[in-house]
Amino acid sequence: MADMSDMTWTKKRLAEVLGEDRGLDDYTASAVAMFGPDDLDEMLKMEREAALQAFSQAARASRDARGPGAAEGGSRPTFVAKDLERGLSAARAALEMVPAGTRSEKANALLADCHCPEPGARG
Repeated sequence: MADMSDMTWTKKRLAEVLGEDRGLDDYTASAVAMFGPDDLDEMLKMEREAALQAFSQAARASRDARGPGAAEGGSRPTFVAKDLERGLSAARAALEMVPAGTRSEKANALLADCHCPEPGARG
């Protein structure tokens, strides 16, 4: 798990995953600051890709549901912690879809340590 005091990697990685170049404030980024490079590097490639794709889609859907998108002529709202928490929930669900017998040790450890809401939980 990452050191929460260094938000540089977290913010950079979030910008890449979310396709967001406006930057995130520390409070918002702190929703995922417990994860670091080793957490991603130690997962199987297909686990990492599935989790990041699910995270990105769910976080963007949560953000877009709060305001008009560029397609409607407005600007999208900035991401908030709740958007990232919904992304974490989706990433968890994606990892849980990998059969336990083929799941990496890192994915199993992340699932065991996950404090994000259960997939499908409302909050």
